[in-house]
Amino acid sequence: MQKLPIGEQFFARLRERNLLYVDKTEQIFNLMNVGSQVFLSRPRRFGKSLLTTTLKEIYRGNRALFQGLWIEDKLDWQPRPVILINFNALNYRERSLAEALADQMDKLASDYNLTLSERDHKGKFRELILLLAEQNDVILLIDEYDKPLTDHLEDEAQLQENIATLRNFYSVLKSPEGERIYFTFITGVSKYGKISIFSELNNLLDITLDVRFAMLLGYTQTELEHYFSDYIDRLVTTFQTTHAEILKQIARWYDGYSWDGAHTVYVPYSTLLFLEQQTFTNHWYSTGTPSFLIKLLRSHHIPAYQLADLSADATLLESADVNDISVLSLLFQTGYLTIKARKDSFLGTTYNLGYPNYEVAQSFQRHLLADYLDQNVDRISSSLLQNLQRALATRSLDAFITIFQSVFATIPSHLFLPQEAYYHSVVYLVLKLLGFTIHAEWPTNLGRIDAVLELPDTIYLLEFKMSSGAIALQQIRDKQYAQPFLGSDKTVILLGIAFDRESRNIVDWKHA
Repeated sequence: MQKLPIGEQFFARLRERNLLYVDKTEQIFNLMNVGSQVFLSRPRRFGKSLLTTTLKEIYRGNRALFQGLWIEDKLDWQPRPVILINFNALNYRERSLAEALADQMDKLASDYNLTLSERDHKGKFRELILLLAEQNDVILLIDEYDKPLTDHLEDEAQLQENIATLRNFYSVLKSPEGERIYFTFITGVSKYGKISIFSELNNLLDITLDVRFAMLLGYTQTELEHYFSDYIDRLVTTFQTTHAEILKQIARWYDGYSWDGAHTVYVPYSTLLFLEQQTFTNHWYSTGTPSFLIKLLRSHHIPAYQLADLSADATLLESADVNDISVLSLLFQTGYLTIKARKDSFLGTTYNLGYPNYEVAQSFQRHLLADYLDQNVDRISSSLLQNLQRALATRSLDAFITIFQSVFATIPSHLFLPQEAYYHSVVYLVLKLLGFTIHAEWPTNLGRIDAVLELPDTIYLLEFKMSSGAIALQQIRDKQYAQPFLGSDKTVILLGIAFDRESRNIVDWKHA
């Protein structure tokens, strides 16, 4: 079997070492011809760096690296000088971003046996473009452009300094020297659209939500089955199951990302690690913790159960504002939410958002619950979950309520929010982690059921109130919430739960 390119970001090294490459060069060719200044946002671990180094080798005319790939006979392979800036590789922690950029310009110049005489980062950038343009018009590739901003979202002074540095740096692109740039490609995780970093790039084409490039990064189902067939066959043997079942489980864990609402792709990093290690576990999520995003969710009072089903327009998805951060925008751009459906109309495009797959949903919900309970994510008691499973399976509602009362009793008082949605979120997250099917805000013709929990032989309809269990139960009856489930062969149990602001716990409950 061909060795997998786990963690490989350099196209030349990937090809020289004969690592497996999923041929994306037809779409890359289309990218090269869609405009002269192009921007693409994708979550981490989706192959953005590999894409930029692939473009680098194409524009440098290294045809031999593309032998056997779609693009091999589609270009004249005329070499051009390439400026590739990967902000992930810059050391701006121990010195200023301006100093790091100035040093990077010197390193890029030395790659072409050039020496820069200018002293500051902007002057060096301008000089580098002019010197390289003596050979041919220049290619500018910028990877992880937003990292100096995202790294300092909680440090206002440093954030504003980095914004000013980047504005000054990119202003070169509007100068006469910028006219010698043949093609510009910029990529990152977020699109900070209201800070004018790219105000000088009047023609910057954002292809993040362009349906033509929805599958530029990530593996499609067809690509997975074609390029990784040997690994899939090995999985069938490892798990002693069928080909169809193993594909179903891989998709459940690692597929589901979409930028057009119609086609989905697998996250490359998780998929490659899974195929290598042959173990279903969290790979992508474990490479970064969402503590800042969870803090935003709490500060904006966004209930946890809403994240599984959200609506947004293009304005929210395409841009973020570091001065007024939209948590939903960041959740989408960083890959914790993805597009589930897209609807185009003459009034604009609307999107339905949700978790992309089981890997992300389970892990993010565990971190959310840990935040709600003020516990380390690894210390959430497995016995708690086991006891709840037993109580639900045996329909022991007394035990069910007692367990949740003990959960709420452990939460520090300063974390409580005096809202029904807070209690609803805790119950939802705990039950979701049990692995059962649970739906929040289930719509009916007369209203919305707070939660529907479905077990193999039982359906629980849960209503939450800040008053009494009787009032909650009566709402279930008045709104006829049970009616859609009466045709099921499962037992339907109505459960009204009441919380109290002062005791910060469940104080009453009724069932039927």
